[in-house]
Amino acid sequence: MSEPSLIHDHAFAPLRQGDLDIGALAAEPPAPLAQHDIPFTHTEAHRHACEVRYVQNLAPDARELFLQHVAKKRGEEAGQRLRKDVEGRT
Repeated sequence: MSEPSLIHDHAFAPLRQGDLDIGALAAEPPAPLAQHDIPFTHTEAHRHACEVRYVQNLAPDARELFLQHVAKKRGEEAGQRLRKDVEGRT
């Protein structure tokens, strides 16, 4: 048996010329966007949701330090809002 290779040892067959018809894909209209709670990525709600997910994935000590830093830099109200959402979704 041959040695495993990062290049060839995968579950998918390699693409060959003609496997993908780019012209056919371009002719299809774009799929409609799914309905989301936060439809745009440039909103404060989206930024807050991303921050909540980020803080939830921190180690407990790092999470507490982050939340303390937010309260110090942005004010106690912002710190409490973030803490409530992080703890409510954990």
